[in-house]
Amino acid sequence: MKLGKCPYCEHEWTYKEKLLGYALKPRTRVRCPRCREYLEPSTLTIIYDYIAILGVALMVFLLIPIMKLPMGLSIILSAVLLAIYLGVFLPSTVRFKRYHYNIGD
Repeated sequence: MKLGKCPYCEHEWTYKEKLLGYALKPRTRVRCPRCREYLEPSTLTIIYDYIAILGVALMVFLLIPIMKLPMGLSIILSAVLLAIYLGVFLPSTVRFKRYHYNIGD
């Protein structure tokens, strides 16, 4: 599975680095663990994240209650959806991009 790659040093992120360094920290940019440059996720990565979060939220808050399953099964199903999001979708969609801002020198 191809994960995010640093545009500066070509360091390929591991799943653990991706999950702990990018996914669980609410930031707009992170540092590369190898070269320590600041990285920003590509626009497509951010769009994929929002679509996935919205999809999981809709299923957990709308679809599962409509199905009228027992409480225990609803909680398990919600946990499974969250695990699929964290374990499958999130690591496979991150891409980093080098942005050049026109800031005064």
